[in-house]
Amino acid sequence: MKNMKLASTGILLFSLAFKLSAYEGRVTIHVVGEDGLPIDNAKASIQFTVATPGGGLGNGKVLNVEGLTDTNGICVLTGNGDDASVGAAVLKEGYYGSDGYGIEFTGSLLGRWQPWNPTIEVVLQKQGVQVPMYARKTGDLKIPATNQPIGFDLTKGDWVAPYGKGETGDFLFRFDDDLKIKNEQHHFYDATWTISFSNEGDGIQPAISSSHGLRLPRQAPSDGYEPMLVKRIYRLEGRATYSDFREDQNYFFRVRTKKNDKGQIVSALYGKIYGDIRVGQDGYMRFTYYLNPEPNSRNMEFDPRQNLFRNSKPLERVSAP
Repeated sequence: MKNMKLASTGILLFSLAFKLSAYEGRVTIHVVGEDGLPIDNAKASIQFTVATPGGGLGNGKVLNVEGLTDTNGICVLTGNGDDASVGAAVLKEGYYGSDGYGIEFTGSLLGRWQPWNPTIEVVLQKQGVQVPMYARKTGDLKIPATNQPIGFDLTKGDWVAPYGKGETGDFLFRFDDDLKIKNEQHHFYDATWTISFSNEGDGIQPAISSSHGLRLPRQAPSDGYEPMLVKRIYRLEGRATYSDFREDQNYFFRVRTKKNDKGQIVSALYGKIYGDIRVGQDGYMRFTYYLNPEPNSRNMEFDPRQNLFRNSKPLERVSAP
């Protein structure tokens, strides 16, 4: 009986502590367009987290608080949570949704998270003309041969013959693995990936992504494309592991370029790569690409409802515009 009373007292104390740890928080979201003018009737939301008994922080219940912006683009939201941070998102028909915003509270005072009622500034991007594209996540793509360029057809999503069903080598991937350096026992390796192209005028250029809304500009650049991109990954004895991978790295590219006798481009296809090209020391790589099939169109606004890959596997499907 005594143990039962102690257990009951422990549960009561835990419940009281659990309730007292959930503080009230208030956040103002201010929404404007790219022209700086306020946007009304946008759905703003913030997410609080409340821990569940025995679950601990990070494993709790997410409480979503929503509201609409007024004519000044303002929405004030209030909720309760015991995690010292909240996430925020904004949706509006005709605009690209914007998420990834957040607030880190610095502490609490009299049952309220501090700072009280901070403002999150949100800029929504208006949707333009969304077009059909070839859009695919390649998954873990194994290069079929080393130390030589192998063509990859973007409209087929496959290596060119004899390694696959591709017909046009839009990207030429070359994987060089220095076997003199490689040492499986000590996990040393030194691998170089080279991406090149089939036509004069084809190329690629890096683009740092926006953290909110449409990741890259609506139009691919008209120039500035480089004919080669080299990526290296190594782990050598006495040296730190190296990789040039970047979380915020993206790319624009141009392929199937045709020029006239004056060297002017008369036809080309443009596309983009969302995220960096992940390369490995084992001959595998991964990237997500979009190709606009209309010659000379630099429009990069993809319509997720019109993916030209009709029968993609679940892990290959693309939903981001």
